[in-house]
Amino acid sequence: MIAAGYLLVALSVSTAEWFDVDLATQPSRIALAVAIVAVTTLAVLLRRRRPLTMALIVIAVGLVSVAQTVAVDAFAVPVLLYSVAVYRGVALGWRAFAAAAFVAILAPFLPWAAPQAPGEPEQTIISVVLFALFGLLVGINVGNRKRYVQALVDRAAQLARERDQQAQLAAVAERTRIAREMHDIVSHSLTVIVALSEGALATKDPTASRAAMTAVTDAARTSLVDMRRMLGVLRETGSAPLAPQPDAASIPALVQTFRGLGLPVTLTDSGPPTDDPSILLAVHRITQEALTNALRYSERPKRVDVVITSYDDRIELIVENDGSIPDAPSLGAGQGLLGLRERVAFQGGRVTAGVVGDRLWRVHAVLPRDPGAARSRPTPDPRGTTP
Repeated sequence: MIAAGYLLVALSVSTAEWFDVDLATQPSRIALAVAIVAVTTLAVLLRRRRPLTMALIVIAVGLVSVAQTVAVDAFAVPVLLYSVAVYRGVALGWRAFAAAAFVAILAPFLPWAAPQAPGEPEQTIISVVLFALFGLLVGINVGNRKRYVQALVDRAAQLARERDQQAQLAAVAERTRIAREMHDIVSHSLTVIVALSEGALATKDPTASRAAMTAVTDAARTSLVDMRRMLGVLRETGSAPLAPQPDAASIPALVQTFRGLGLPVTLTDSGPPTDDPSILLAVHRITQEALTNALRYSERPKRVDVVITSYDDRIELIVENDGSIPDAPSLGAGQGLLGLRERVAFQGGRVTAGVVGDRLWRVHAVLPRDPGAARSRPTPDPRGTTP
């Protein structure tokens, strides 16, 4: 539309000069005028694809068009400067304007310039420069607004991407937490069930066998209730009843369960207790995983010690058992100790697990009483294998 309007204006202005030219004696002037109109119209038509290139072409045409009485390219310069400011930025717009002003000042004094009355070259220079400056300033205003709107759109898109990423990270963290809890429930329960079942098969005493199978039933039912409770919490309706999480207070019952499986477990608990549910749950889960591994990977252990020591600023948990088999193949997916490290790291603590003596396996965890303050400080890498 703009190119068509410019062509109409250019033809109208050029026609006035063509009537004053004798086509028989000065055909070159008509040819030059047609070429200037064609080149500048093409430049206006392609201004969005190559705005800076087209602007420089039109400015260069000004060095030739001064041979005409009316320089039609002067109408194209503001349009091209507008396009440069909108599509290529303010800095390039001012540079193109400087080039146009330089040509406007130089052109009237070229040897082939059309003769003008005294004072007319100065008026022409001022009008061309002001006309070009007007097109540039309008382009700067429109371009800045366009870039501002685009920046808002980009910012909104970036915020949307960050929101989606945060949602994905939250989902991954939640899946990790759920997997950790599921592992603690299933691994412990199945280990107890397998041990009791093997004991029931090995004994010839019907009473002992019946007692072992009753314990298997109880362990399976407890595990099933825990699984249903967790899966129910995940549903939107939340139909499953909520129950208190295991805590340090339930550790004696946990120890008694493993004693019934044949582990010679001793429990020592000292120091002021804590009422932080996250710490209590962590202590319970660490003890559960350590005793489960002692049952799985130790060979006729004679000593299994659980020592919980509470200090004013931290809680230390040590679980040691002899008879460990360090090179024993894993009977699970290898997620138990990894889950412990993640749980302890979340609390701002540290945990180590490994052989510390002659077939003596130790799990040593340190949990700060103020997890928030501990998380704000860098903690040692909890992945070590020895205390």
